[in-house]
Amino acid sequence: MKYKVFLFLIFIGVGFFLKNATAGEDSLAYYRDFWDPHYHGKLLNYCSRDKKDCGVNIASKFCKLMGYEKSSKALIAYNVGVSIYMDNCPLCKGWDCNAFKLIRCSSNLKHSPVQSYYFREQTFVLPRFEKYRIAWCYENGKGCGYRGAYSFCRRMGFSKTVDYKIDKSIYATKSLGDHKLCFGEECQAFASITCFR
Repeated sequence: MKYKVFLFLIFIGVGFFLKNATAGEDSLAYYRDFWDPHYHGKLLNYCSRDKKDCGVNIASKFCKLMGYEKSSKALIAYNVGVSIYMDNCPLCKGWDCNAFKLIRCSSNLKHSPVQSYYFREQTFVLPRFEKYRIAWCYENGKGCGYRGAYSFCRRMGFSKTVDYKIDKSIYATKSLGDHKLCFGEECQAFASITCFR
């Protein structure tokens, strides 16, 4: 019985260790596998021309050319016959030429939210609807001010209204709600509406 309890505790401990070991990995990492990677139409040689630099270092140079940060895995393909060196592009011909079978390129996603650029807020001066100035009231004398401005902003693809101003004694306006026209000195319209995304 003690032996079973001991094994159970070891099993729990190993599970806890594995969970904590994987929790530290970067969840924003992404990768791409390049099988039989080619460079200028030929298989990429596993080493540099002087044979001083091989494997992951050459693979990392390839990954940087492909737009990734580094190489996280590289597998060799022995005796391929013809391959190309990354430095100066000469060919390697013969039985002793090795190339990459696989290069895994990886990078991390950067979390850099978009700043508040000019396109997030826009002011419409003397806004119009179907060639008429927009009436101050949304429909039939109701919903004046904010309701009309909010409706206009939503129609223009914005999420909310930040500011609006009235303009009095406008001779021709059209309301957004019921599309009613107003003619005469008693009509009021928006002088400006500021919308925000």
